[in-house]
Amino acid sequence: MSDDVPRWELITAWALRVALVASGVAFLVEEDWGFGVFCFVAVALVVAPMIVSRTTHFVWPIEVELVLLTLVTAHATLGYLFGFYARLAIFDKILHFSDSMLIGFLAFLAVYVAHYIRSDRSHRWIDVIAIFLVTLGLGAFWEICEFAADQWFGTHTQGSQGMTRIADTMWDLIVDGAGGVLAAILGPIYMHHSRRTRARVRTFADHLEHRGHRPAAAA
Repeated sequence: MSDDVPRWELITAWALRVALVASGVAFLVEEDWGFGVFCFVAVALVVAPMIVSRTTHFVWPIEVELVLLTLVTAHATLGYLFGFYARLAIFDKILHFSDSMLIGFLAFLAVYVAHYIRSDRSHRWIDVIAIFLVTLGLGAFWEICEFAADQWFGTHTQGSQGMTRIADTMWDLIVDGAGGVLAAILGPIYMHHSRRTRARVRTFADHLEHRGHRPAAAA
């Protein structure tokens, strides 16, 4: 990460990474392979931009990384390892809304990078609809994964206190869609006011564009 990142943000990011890796190890020790792998995949996502750009100088904006790590830690560590899903009925809906906002914001960043590389005008409502559909689609895919896990592995990921499984699933999708729309609306506002995030995303986009235009002989 660059030197302009505040020290407290770096410490928080590393603490969350360590907590997530420790949770992954704990899940594997308990032979809960699915959540163990999930934790390690989440940490791998943090370094995905470095892998894509093939350099250590391009990472997620620190704000995005902190939100991503916080949500995944809350989901895996607090939700399943410490049983908050069973203790608090609203915990699932809070995380669904937060997750969908994060996914929606990541989709917005992808759209932002695409517009920046192509140097074309953004079409706000088309972008909002696209981000909404991506967020809702991933939410539906997550529900399918939960259903498959319950059917094949005997887990109890669907349903919550006071709700049937179908009601719980439908409310999850409604919350997912709402979070996606909100992220699509707030994304441009955040990007406009955050010079650091805007500069970092554009630097990452420039690097990807230069890789795409690299001569074949130099590849």
